Amino acid sequence: IAVLGLYFGRVKQMLLGLVGKDPVGSRLLANVAAGFMPAAIIGLLLNKLIKSYLFGPWPVVAAWFVGGVAILAVSRHNRKAGRPVHQGRLLEDLTWRMALVIGFAQCIAMWPGVSRSLVTIVGGLLVGLSLSAAVEYSFLLGVVTLGAATAYDALKQGQVMLQTFDALAIAVGLIFAFISAVVSVKWMVSYLNRHGLAVFGYYRVVLALVTAVWIAGGTA
Repeated sequence: IAVLGLYFGRVKQMLLGLVGKDPVGSRLLANVAAGFMPAAIIGLLLNKLIKSYLFGPWPVVAAWFVGGVAILAVSRHNRKAGRPVHQGRLLEDLTWRMALVIGFAQCIAMWPGVSRSLVTIVGGLLVGLSLSAAVEYSFLLGVVTLGAATAYDALKQGQVMLQTFDALAIAVGLIFAFISAVVSVKWMVSYLNRHGLAVFGYYRVVLALVTAVWIAGGTA
């Protein structure tokens, strides 16, 4: 909901494209759909296996570490290539093939501990988008992906949620999630446009190492 508000112009453009009144919006909508398809298929096929085998402290720590190293590798490659964060293709230049690659990258985030937004941003950079375009596409794709996942869980577990947390608690959670999402997305977009991704890579590596020592020491 927060992203719908923050990127209202793009959302409006896609809605106009849906009814044939904006060719660019129509193409962007198709690209968001293409990016969503891998997660829709793989998520349904592997949902039970993921919850059975990957929801534990060590898989999460591994995801933090590998993800951090991947982010640092991409940042280092761009720096050595002399590629500024603003260089790259615009969102309007995105093709369905590029969107599909980002969509498969998004599937990596089904591994708990992998950031969906960061892995799709990295995927966008790898297919040649500018950082700002990769960030924008990541959040637009997230609206569809997370919206579908939420609807799926609500249909399957809705009654359990209402029995465990009453409607007021869920409403308060929704409001505070909305506020924190608006603040964090605006901050993240501003920070990434000025500094790039590297700090998130260092953060994840350090967090993984500290947590691994903590778990191995029997604290957790």
